Amino acid sequence: MRRGWRRWLDDWFLAGLGLAVLLFAGWQVFNHYFFMEYLMARLHMTMLFYHYLSFMGEMLFAAVIVLFASHALIVKNRQLETLSRQKDLLTHALVHDLRQPLTAVIGGLSSTAAAPDLPAGTREMVEIAHQGAHQLLGMVNDLLDIGRLEAGKPLSGLEATGLAEIVRDGVGLVAEISRAYRQELTLDLPEHPPLVNGDAKRLARVVTNIVGNAIKFTPAGGQIRVSVHTDDAGARALVSVSDTGPGIPKEFQRTIFDRFASLEMDPSRGRVCTGLGLTFCKMMVEAHGGRIWVESEPGQGSTFTFSLPILVSLPTHRVVGAA
Repeated sequence: MRRGWRRWLDDWFLAGLGLAVLLFAGWQVFNHYFFMEYLMARLHMTMLFYHYLSFMGEMLFAAVIVLFASHALIVKNRQLETLSRQKDLLTHALVHDLRQPLTAVIGGLSSTAAAPDLPAGTREMVEIAHQGAHQLLGMVNDLLDIGRLEAGKPLSGLEATGLAEIVRDGVGLVAEISRAYRQELTLDLPEHPPLVNGDAKRLARVVTNIVGNAIKFTPAGGQIRVSVHTDDAGARALVSVSDTGPGIPKEFQRTIFDRFASLEMDPSRGRVCTGLGLTFCKMMVEAHGGRIWVESEPGQGSTFTFSLPILVSLPTHRVVGAA
């Protein structure tokens, strides 16, 4: 209780507003029980004129309270905006500084994995660590790209790229993790894939994030399928990632692309945070002129799909194989 009062008294806005309310209540009591009788008895004021005078006084008092509250809210809003900018600058600096040590870790793991006399079991663990480091670097890049997109900076370095190559690169960064979980990860790609105008590395990270989520939520021995196809009009390329995981409840499907969205899994896992990966996917796909969505039923797995405008479409003979 004391902490609650101290919090009120320490905040000048709440303290001032509370004082104003107390003064207003005190004025009402004084006005109706003492001042009214004095005015009417001594000044021979009529009841109607008294009510007009009282109403004007109350409106003036209310206007002062509103002006005080408005000014206080403006000041607090400016303080929050300043704190938010400082937080964003600090976060950007910290995230940017993480890239150099992560790059060094990836380089060291790459050199270790290339050693010819490395035991098979150790090589497998090094490759898993290498892919994990790549994922972490991808998260760092996701944060930086989200900041750029939120700041309204346009994408640069767009070029015509085969979508199948983008998908292979994206899946390749997490394929070893899928094999460690004994999951069946397959690719269903056109022999002559459509071309899209985009940033190949960032689009590959979109694929990595979606497939990485599928790996995380699919149980050991499950199946994950990544496919590339076109819509009925042949104007857009579609990339779909389907899994045999637990599925996503309907009430969470609208918010799953929000920052740090969480969803309810089985009771043993509680609420699971999906982080920034899907937020990055949504923003990056939309920056390329596409859209992303999810189709899921609890207990029947999930399918994440994103679309991109086709630059050139070629015949679509399919090539199906394991990742």
